[in-house]
Amino acid sequence: MKQSIKGALLSGLVYPGSGQLILGRIFAGGTFIILTTAGFGVLIYRIAKRLYLTLDRVLPVLANDDIDFSKIIDLMAQSPYSSWNVELFSLGLVVICWVFAAVHAYVVGKQIDTR
Repeated sequence: MKQSIKGALLSGLVYPGSGQLILGRIFAGGTFIILTTAGFGVLIYRIAKRLYLTLDRVLPVLANDDIDFSKIIDLMAQSPYSSWNVELFSLGLVVICWVFAAVHAYVVGKQIDTR
């Protein structure tokens, strides 16, 4: 299999940066891995925190057998995090890293294939 295809498939389908590591680009691969992992970490942390804070307000209402869906929806809407900017930035970082890593691995692999 050509190095360009192998690198692009690894970075595109397995994990961003894995194709660069196989092709010998340790710094580029490590950078993609660190950025993608940081993006995933922030995204998971923020969503888990939103879920915890929302459940913390909703569960007492459900414990009283006072199941009024409009009241539950109002409690869910009163999130201390009113915007999703950090989550959207993290998701964008992950997607951009994933696409750029696949393209970068393909280009680096093409250079190796032509030698």
